[in-house]
Amino acid sequence: MYNTLRDILQTMVVMEQFEIPGRQAKLVPIPEFLFNSPIGSHLSRQFGGRENPLWLHQAQALEILEQGDNLVLSTGTASGKSLVFRCLAFHKALQDPAARVLVFYPLKALAEDQLCGWEEMAKSLGFSKEKIGRIDGSVPVRDRGSILQNARIVIMTPDVCHAWLMSNLASFAVLEFVRSLSRLILDEAHTLEGVFGSNFAFLVRRLMAACNFLLSKEGQNTSPLQFVAATATIQNPKEHLKQLTGAKFAAITHEEDSAPQCEQLVAHVACPEGKESEVAKYVHENLLRKGRDGSFITFVDSRKGVEILAKRVGGTKDEKDALSTAEVLPYRAGFEADDRRAIERRLRNGTLRGVVSTSALELGIDIPSLRVGFNLGVPATCKAYRQRLGRVGRKGPGVFVVIAPHNAFEMYGTSFREYHDMSVEPSYLYLDNRFMQFAHARCLAVELESLGAPSTTPTRVAWPDGFRDIHKMARPGGNRPPEFDGIAELGSDTPHHGYPLRNVGEARFQITMRPTDEKIGEVNQTQALRECYPGATYFHLLRAYKVVTWHTNVFDWSIRVTPTAPRLTQPKIITWVNADLTPNGILENHIIQGEHGFLAECQMLVTERVEGYYDGKNQFYDYRELQQKNSNMRPRSRNFRTSGIVLYINRDWFKGWIKKAFAARLREVFIREYSISTQDVRSADTNISLISLRNRGENWVRGKCIVVYDEIYGSLRLTEKLYLEFRHVLDRLQASADFEEDANLKNAVAWVRDEVSTFGFGKEGDGTIAFLDDPQSTSLFQDYVRVFAAGSVVCWQQKGQMAVDVKIIEPIMDPEMFGGELLYRIEVSKQSGLARQFVRASLIEPSANADAWSYAWWNQRTQMYEEPPEEEEDEGLNAPAD
Repeated sequence: MYNTLRDILQTMVVMEQFEIPGRQAKLVPIPEFLFNSPIGSHLSRQFGGRENPLWLHQAQALEILEQGDNLVLSTGTASGKSLVFRCLAFHKALQDPAARVLVFYPLKALAEDQLCGWEEMAKSLGFSKEKIGRIDGSVPVRDRGSILQNARIVIMTPDVCHAWLMSNLASFAVLEFVRSLSRLILDEAHTLEGVFGSNFAFLVRRLMAACNFLLSKEGQNTSPLQFVAATATIQNPKEHLKQLTGAKFAAITHEEDSAPQCEQLVAHVACPEGKESEVAKYVHENLLRKGRDGSFITFVDSRKGVEILAKRVGGTKDEKDALSTAEVLPYRAGFEADDRRAIERRLRNGTLRGVVSTSALELGIDIPSLRVGFNLGVPATCKAYRQRLGRVGRKGPGVFVVIAPHNAFEMYGTSFREYHDMSVEPSYLYLDNRFMQFAHARCLAVELESLGAPSTTPTRVAWPDGFRDIHKMARPGGNRPPEFDGIAELGSDTPHHGYPLRNVGEARFQITMRPTDEKIGEVNQTQALRECYPGATYFHLLRAYKVVTWHTNVFDWSIRVTPTAPRLTQPKIITWVNADLTPNGILENHIIQGEHGFLAECQMLVTERVEGYYDGKNQFYDYRELQQKNSNMRPRSRNFRTSGIVLYINRDWFKGWIKKAFAARLREVFIREYSISTQDVRSADTNISLISLRNRGENWVRGKCIVVYDEIYGSLRLTEKLYLEFRHVLDRLQASADFEEDANLKNAVAWVRDEVSTFGFGKEGDGTIAFLDDPQSTSLFQDYVRVFAAGSVVCWQQKGQMAVDVKIIEPIMDPEMFGGELLYRIEVSKQSGLARQFVRASLIEPSANADAWSYAWWNQRTQMYEEPPEEEEDEGLNAPAD
């Protein structure tokens, strides 16, 4: 395939290509402390008795670990990091029969792939097979205790450690394993960032607290766990690992990498905007027809995109047996374990010609047959690019091709070569997020109780700032503020299951096939709104299914599907954003303002709702009409509290499609500049409501503002960086806009920069927005208010408690009542029967049952439900007045 693809590239529009030269290895002897041990004998056999079998950086790493120091091994892909920590683990097992080693892999697929290497080394050293254990979500609970008791080295995913191990500390097998734990190995440590990494940081600290207590209970001095981390893509490895674990680390970095490297050809192939998959289909079909040596991998940053491209390229007539007969298969999260293993098995044995994958195969699964790699679009981060590039050409020359529009790199102010040479982005952890702290404090409280430990926050653990105070609130009898009621309800009495590591606060659905109820996969609520809305065509392992219905009761969160003919569908998702611009809502006085606008970071309530869907012929199916014939065809919603930034500019040119394009590009540049996952931050330019001191109701701001917000329950304040570095991001945005042919967008970016340059802090510096709360100013607020529709069943916050089953009768804004604040007339159940009364709109929130409520527009002037007029389209831009 390598030579075939080079020939195919000659027929295509290649914007830029370059060679990455190979290099020779630097070889050294086995370290002296291992030379005469079984480990040394194993290494000598493995490398054919060579005098110098190890790469220099491997020997250096082993010497550091022998001294007992923590180490992060941050060298390139295929640089032998696994060999280093395997040698350490087995060396410790040979020295101390009681010691246990826990190895964390971030994904099940990676853990299973690496298990083979562990078992082979164990066999060579004379360990029985049961001395190496693997526990992840696919291992039955009934088998896990015996695995812990028999194994000396246990491979585990962080998810199962959190949900099962830490919730069963009272179990004898778990207790003995934790008591004997001496080493923690963290492979692919660059994945331990953002939401997942931040949750993992708390998990590690809770595990350390349990180890410390068990040792101190026996009168032993607590000796810290030794950490070994491996990664190819962390910018500041020592600093990141210290923040992640609270421990100090030594580091071996890329500069010390002494592994050999095969040559690679890297190219950017141009394609029209939105036509990446068509170009990929052309190249893949040619490869399948002409190239027989090796296999290929194609990365697509969309679960649906993975399925569709795989079906177009390597589909099979026998869809029921696609796992065995298809030349090309999809690979993504959400597959059942058996299906995932079947795909991996075919990749390893060479019977699968190609795989189309999300980032699920981005990590260190070693597949020597992969000679060619593709990426549809520019990878979201340099980290992802480096990892994907490292999947190909491990055992011989490789080719990696980015298929993207001609200006894909220029629009971000770089060439492809400059992008390739860039340092990877920083790895961020958000350990001060109070909702995340509360979730882990609830878990810690349960763990301490099961251990018989004091309920106070354990010492000798480097807890993040603020955690001790949150832990007091989360303990039984703690004084919990109302803001934690929602997350407390999710955790209930089983917080380890209620708070998953990868998306705290997000509901998950099982996808089952009618009429057998066979489980075929799972999705979280965000994915469900975009892939599994009622009537959607859901693609799974080259087969198409129609989404029939959702079940969202306490006992059954599932989505039912049935086989159907392939048909592309696209959801129509409406997003509403309530931005709280009162002093309590503005975060840390983050507000600057000028004569014609402001920039603020504040708290927000976001609601996403699927109103209907389009089919492949662009015909729209509206749920308001569909549900008249089928009650299952109803809108589905998701709402969550978060934080974000609001940019308001009261200028005629800041509206319509220009404002929309600016908001989208601002988000793109921001997430690329600061290495933020694309699914963690979103933007909006319509349906934005501002809440101010002057008018505490919800107000529709027409054509004057945009928001960029955290797409995460409770917020990790990812967008705080956008507020703090807004002018820098605008500079980057201007650099990218200079490559655009659209003069209007260029001008708009320049005018926003000029406008924001006039913003400063208010005279009082108290976090209020002067002209926003000026009763004389009426230009900001319009007649239309977004409200709950009549008949909606919502939550009423009453004395810190959420009262459900409150029905909306109508909104009202009366100058004689609460100073003209927006109110609701509601119907509430009481012991004496149904009662009607007025409540403030600020105390009303959507209920958990998305079917029970909906939004509508209310005309403050006419006091009636009315649709606002459509916003006029821009025909062009006039320069701003001085």
